[in-house]
Amino acid sequence: NATSFIIERVIIKEIKLDCFRSYEFLEIPINKGITLFYGDNGSGKSSIIESVFFSLTGKSFRTNDTNNLIQNEKTQTQSLLVFENGESIKITKKNNKRPNILHNRGVKTENFSKLVKKYPNCLIENKEFFFTTSNPEQKRNFLNKTLFYVEQTDALSLNYLKKIILQRAGCLKNKDLNQIKYWDEKLVEIEPKVTKLNERICSKINICLNNSNLVSFFEEKNPWIRDLNIKYDPGYESSYQFFDVLAKNFEKDCILKRTSEGPHKRSFKIYLKNIDASEVLSRGQQKIISIIFHLIQREIITEHTNLTPILLMDDISSELDKENANLMLKYLINNSVQTIMTSIGFSHFSDYNEVFLFHVEHNGECSSVK
Repeated sequence: NATSFIIERVIIKEIKLDCFRSYEFLEIPINKGITLFYGDNGSGKSSIIESVFFSLTGKSFRTNDTNNLIQNEKTQTQSLLVFENGESIKITKKNNKRPNILHNRGVKTENFSKLVKKYPNCLIENKEFFFTTSNPEQKRNFLNKTLFYVEQTDALSLNYLKKIILQRAGCLKNKDLNQIKYWDEKLVEIEPKVTKLNERICSKINICLNNSNLVSFFEEKNPWIRDLNIKYDPGYESSYQFFDVLAKNFEKDCILKRTSEGPHKRSFKIYLKNIDASEVLSRGQQKIISIIFHLIQREIITEHTNLTPILLMDDISSELDKENANLMLKYLINNSVQTIMTSIGFSHFSDYNEVFLFHVEHNGECSSVK
C-alpha cells in the first residue's frame, strides 16, 4: 500500500548550463515552490525547461535531434542539476555522441531509464495544452508515461507491442504471408493485455476527476469540470473482434505497408457529459483540462512511487485568465508542488511571495537571466 510509506520530495535546488542553446553559461537557484521565467518570445525561456527535461530523460520536447541543444559553433553542452538532498545529475552531450551521465559526482555512468524512475517529472508543453484537440500520439504518450510508473513490470508489454508492429510492417512490405500470420497471432494475443492496462489508467483518471481534491480547487469557477470524463479508445472499431479487424484491413494494410488499426493506435476521448469536450469548451477551458490532467497524472505517479514529480510548465499564461491562474497557483502552493514554469508576462504571478520571478532576455546570440 503506497500510502503506508513516506513520500520522498524530489526538489531541484540549482541549475547550471554551459553552451546550452542560447546560453553560454547560466547558474540559477531554483525555488522549492514555484520558479517562473518570463520574457519575450524567443528570449530563451523554454530552453531552461528543456534543459531540466533533457537532464532527467535524455530527450528534448522541442527537437528529435539533441545535437541542436549544443550552442552554435560549440562542440558540446553540459547541464547540471543539484538537488536539495545533495544529489546531482551532470549531463555532457558532444556532437553526434550519446550523452554522458554523471550521477552524484561519481565515476559510474547511469542510463536514463534509472534516472527517469528516480527523478520523475510531469511536463506540460504548449502543444499539449489542448488535450481535447491534440493528436492520438500525444494522448498515447500521456497514457504510456502514466503506465511506466503505475505498471512498471507491464511496461514490457508496450515494448513487445512495438516489436510486433515493426515486424508486421516488414512482412507487409515484403509480402511474406506466412510471417504475417505469425505476427497477427502475436498481435491478437497481446491486444487484450494492452487494452486492459490502458483501461485501468483511464479508470484511475476518471476516479480522480470525481474525487480528487485538485478538482475542487477549480470547481467553484469551473463547475463544468464535474461533468468531465474520459473514454479509452483501443485504436480500432471495438464493435468488432480484433482478429476480424485485422482480416478486414488486410488488403488495405498491404497497400499502406503498415498496420492501420490496433492497440498501437490507442488513445482516449474527453467528454463533457456525453458531448465531445472540444465542441463545447473555449480554448481557456481546454487549457484548464490539460493542466488538471497533468496534475492528476502527477498525483497518480506519487501514489504509486512515493516520489513527488517535478512539474515543468512551458508558456503557462497564454489562454489562461487571471482567476484560473490564481486557482492553479493556490493548488501548487498549498500542495508544495515544485514547479518550474515559463510565461511571456508575469502579471498573473506578481501577487505571490511564494513565486520566484526571473526575467529572461536575448541579446545578440545569447540569452541571460536576471
